[in-house]
Amino acid sequence: WNKLIQKPFEEGDERGLKLVQSILSLIMLRRTKSSTDREGRPILVLPPADIQVIYCELTEAERDFYDALYKRSKVKFDQFVEQGRVLHNYASILELLLRLRQCCDHPFLVMSRGDTQEFSDLNKLAKRFLKGGKETGEGKDVPSRAYIHEVVEELRKGEQGECPICLEAFEDAVLTPCAHRLCRECLLASWRSSNSGLCPVCRNTVSRQELITAPSDNRFQVDVEKNWVESSKVSALLCELKRLHSVGSKSIVFSQWTAFLDLLQIPLSRSNIPFVRLDGTLNQQQREKVIKTFSEEDDISVLLMSLKAGGVGINLTAASNAFVMDPWWNPAVEEQAVMRVHRIGQTKQVMIKRFIVKGSVEERMEAVQARKQRMISGALTDQEVRTARIEELKMLFA
Repeated sequence: WNKLIQKPFEEGDERGLKLVQSILSLIMLRRTKSSTDREGRPILVLPPADIQVIYCELTEAERDFYDALYKRSKVKFDQFVEQGRVLHNYASILELLLRLRQCCDHPFLVMSRGDTQEFSDLNKLAKRFLKGGKETGEGKDVPSRAYIHEVVEELRKGEQGECPICLEAFEDAVLTPCAHRLCRECLLASWRSSNSGLCPVCRNTVSRQELITAPSDNRFQVDVEKNWVESSKVSALLCELKRLHSVGSKSIVFSQWTAFLDLLQIPLSRSNIPFVRLDGTLNQQQREKVIKTFSEEDDISVLLMSLKAGGVGINLTAASNAFVMDPWWNPAVEEQAVMRVHRIGQTKQVMIKRFIVKGSVEERMEAVQARKQRMISGALTDQEVRTARIEELKMLFA
């Protein structure tokens, strides 16, 4: 293995990967939507899927807000470039980009979880970790007092950070007894058992009961109900949903931020469009109930879904429309989610629409996604990957 596959692959020799593919082709069966039988006929006949990109124009007020945020972020990024410490500050740069991406959905998202927010139970949380550390056996790695205070301080300041599994901003974050922060959905999906598994960071065994929901008193600094204003994206989405609701067509709205799903509930309720919601906070029984309600009740025309929760193991063929509100770094995650609609059992033509804000970081993310797809097909050395990452970040702040 090391001689014929591992070493050639690490050195950028394509022969290592081709050998693996040759071996697997003999023992692995794979069927895709494009697979055909011996006569050249498709093995699966599905209605066509029409994929469109809807480019939204920001209003003057939104553009002013975005430009101010972008200028502030670019100053910080340029400082990291000057110092030659771009990759050393990768998490900080991702947080700058996160804010710009959220701003494209709705400016209220940038005001979520304020930096000065003080959480009442953080000191209690720190004590619990430190107490837990003393009670833990000697054979187990325990978090140090300094590390605990660092984690608690991050929570106190409302710092976003990124999940070590999906490399995106934390979504419904949980804390392990070893004081590592991860997305609930990502952590549970990494376990072989539904009740316990290993911490992906330090490999300590963690049970589901030991997980602590990362504290957050309030998602937004403003009263969003009272001060509600539609963003350009929300207005474009509502136009589509109202039209589809009037003809009785079901739709799924995907977003990677549950805070944005919270915001979308406001105009949907005010427009009298019945909806249900599925995200990572629901257990398996609750998910099944939501999907059954959406599939069987004719008056429910919209399903709000977080991208992670809708990625795998769900059949949503009751809907024939899918809306992706924000692009992911990994385009395969988006595709996997929307293909819950276009699969075996679908009898109607499927419409998939992706919303992108013109002249924003989202438009440049499309270029980065295309670049990533090209990179995947080629073998790169570690140094080439590092260089490519810096170039991608420069593209986003161009």
